[in-house]
Amino acid sequence: MKKVAVVVCPNIRNFGSVLQSYATQKAVTKLGYDNEYIKYVKTKKTAYKYLIQLLIPSIMAERWSFVKRKFFQKKNSELISRRNKAFDKFVDKYMVASPKYVGYDQLKKAAGKYSMAVLGSDQVWNPINSGSDFYTLNWLNSGTKRVAYAPSFGVSEVPALLRDFYKKFLNKFDHISVREKRGSVIVKQLTGKKVPVVCDPTLLFKAEEWDDIQPEKPVAEGKYIFCYFLGNRREPRECVLKLAEKTGLPIVMMPFFGEISEYDNKLNAKFVDNPDPSHFVSAIKNAEYVCTDSYHGTVFSIIYRKNVMVFRRHSADSSKDTFSRLESLLSIAGMKDRVVNDVWEDRFITDSINYDEVTENIDKLRKYSWNYLSDSLKN
Repeated sequence: MKKVAVVVCPNIRNFGSVLQSYATQKAVTKLGYDNEYIKYVKTKKTAYKYLIQLLIPSIMAERWSFVKRKFFQKKNSELISRRNKAFDKFVDKYMVASPKYVGYDQLKKAAGKYSMAVLGSDQVWNPINSGSDFYTLNWLNSGTKRVAYAPSFGVSEVPALLRDFYKKFLNKFDHISVREKRGSVIVKQLTGKKVPVVCDPTLLFKAEEWDDIQPEKPVAEGKYIFCYFLGNRREPRECVLKLAEKTGLPIVMMPFFGEISEYDNKLNAKFVDNPDPSHFVSAIKNAEYVCTDSYHGTVFSIIYRKNVMVFRRHSADSSKDTFSRLESLLSIAGMKDRVVNDVWEDRFITDSINYDEVTENIDKLRKYSWNYLSDSLKN
């Protein structure tokens, strides 16, 4: 009997990517479908699409960031190797994989094994991923059902040079939902279809269900401020220092991809060694305050009802700004006032979050999202 292909990104070793991949597969399994995530290893990109990407400034900026990250990883190969092993161990323990498909030809040959594909969340439709042609599901056979659950574009608009490409693959999907309001606008502009906004896969599950993956030991003892920043800007770190000064609490950090910025070094923080995604969830669960510019850092702060301060990863006028997805989440939750505009305000200590109201808002979205996913897989 054919299986359901779950198309997610656990090979991207950051906490959010792996946790949403895990949650997507867990949701499909909970609904009763025999499935496996597609373990795809790309070998080369389609030259035509890659050449087009070279003409798009926002993508080139991300490519340059990727090159710098690779340089950092090469310099710190032992650290990165340990981190990668921790992530891979988590994925192997908690997820069910397909055979490894190396290269696009192998992937296309395997397409006949699957009756349906569920494309997971995160920024799988970010233009920077367009060159691989994996998250488009173009590799599937023409009659295979395609369901997109909560993908994000990660940008406010698709670059003009890629709009025809996006329009073609989006129109092949049987069911599309998106994670952000801006994503629904983009799909409407490109296809004419009105699509629903659903919650990120990680929000499908409540705190007690996430407790299933808690590590044996907490990452730190006592009360602390947990920081997880994707960006390297100075201003968020200055606000964290102010919070630590006001509360007297120590700072615990997990650097993004293992990278420690010059500003991180000024925080006098405890850096968690070789954390896997379960340590990330645990660090948020047990924190007194959470400071983050991360979407999933914010998601788990909401799940565990934390005092959270949300920062921009990039400055508001940056071509790389991806804050729309966080704005959408905070708007739905009723937490737009938790955004820090790079200036410290005492209200982040004195004002409490009405988590009864937030939980009510999230529960409504969660119920709607479960119903949408269930109906999409059935119909």
